[in-house]
Order: sequence, then structure tokens, then C-alpha cells
Amino acid sequence: MRVHPVHFAVERPARFTPVQLLIRMVAFVVLGALGLSFGTLFSIAYVALPAYAAARIASLGSAEAYRRCDGARVRGILGWLAAVSAWVGLVTDRLPAASPDETIGLWIEDDGAAPTAGGALFRLLSGFPSAFVLMFVGAVGVVVWIWAALSILVRSQVPAGAFDYLVGVQRWSVRLLAYQACLVEAYPPFSFEDAPAPSRGPGATITGAEATRGA
Repeated sequence: MRVHPVHFAVERPARFTPVQLLIRMVAFVVLGALGLSFGTLFSIAYVALPAYAAARIASLGSAEAYRRCDGARVRGILGWLAAVSAWVGLVTDRLPAASPDETIGLWIEDDGAAPTAGGALFRLLSGFPSAFVLMFVGAVGVVVWIWAALSILVRSQVPAGAFDYLVGVQRWSVRLLAYQACLVEAYPPFSFEDAPAPSRGPGATITGAEATRGA
């Protein structure tokens, strides 16, 4: 597999707590009462990120200026989205307190993305094939999530196979959103696989403030 510029990694927790599982369920109920879901929030991000990128590219004059002025902010938002999504998706067992890198590993390399404002808006369409397949992958993920939740209640652990699948869903999601945000040119691969960034060691992860340096 060709190395993708967006990398997502999480260390499998040794123990998941039923209390955190209950908190997730309460969050689902509250969002449901508001007529929302985490899928809805992802859809909003899918549309809002390219719209914002298009507006800023048009205002600043180039994608390079957009990444220079807004890259750190957008990467930070993606980091928090990934951290919250990882918690909801039973990939981590707690929400970060101050920075996403407390619970997840995420780094986004600059691959020279240079879309025009129109090109940024076009990602609403070009990103759809990935989003469409991700929808089905996520539907299977719901079944895996239930399996993982039951395992937490019985053994306070998520089975390795379930954990790997759920991490793969999260990785696919954040790669798609990074593409939508015009932070990278590389299209999100139809794969759960990942590889270390070429300039980093096998265990390297960059998140939060460190990930935004050089943006």
C-alpha cells in the first residue's frame, strides 16, 4: 500500500470500564433527543470543511496561504474530532482533557495540496465515493461496536479483532475529513491499513500542537 500522508494510531487500552460505556449511552440518548447523531455530526463536518476551505482559499488567494494561516486550526479541530470519535467508537476509554494526543496518535503530512476555491468545493462530490463506502463499513461497525460493548460488560475488554476493525473505521474517517478540509491532496484509500510516515520511526505519532508545526 502506498503510504498515505494522514496517519491514525491508538494504543489498545488494557481495560475498558462499564462506567464509560454508560456515559456513551447517555450521550447517545441526549443527542437523539436533540434529533442528532454522531453520523449527523460527521456529515456536517464533511460539508462544512470544504466549504470553509473554499471560502478561505478565495479570500487568501491560494491553498498554500490557506494552509499557512488556517492549517494549525483545522488540524486541531480534526484532532479533537478524531479523539471524540475514537471514544464514542470504543477505541479509547476516556475523553482527552487538554489535548487529543492524550488518547490518540494523529499526524497529517503536507503533500502539497493546492486546490482552487472551486476545487475545494468539488470535493463535496469527489469525496462521495469514499463516504458512500464508509457508510457501509460503518454499518458493519455498528454490529462490531455492539459486540465490543458486550465484551466490555463481560470482560472489561474489547476483542482484538473488534478493536482493529473499529480503529480502521476511525482511520478511514479522519483521512476523508482531512481530504475534505484540503489539508492533503491524496485521496483516502479504501483500506484500514496504515504505515509509519517515511520521516518517522515505526512507533512515532504526532498529535495536537506538535502536529500543527510547520502548517
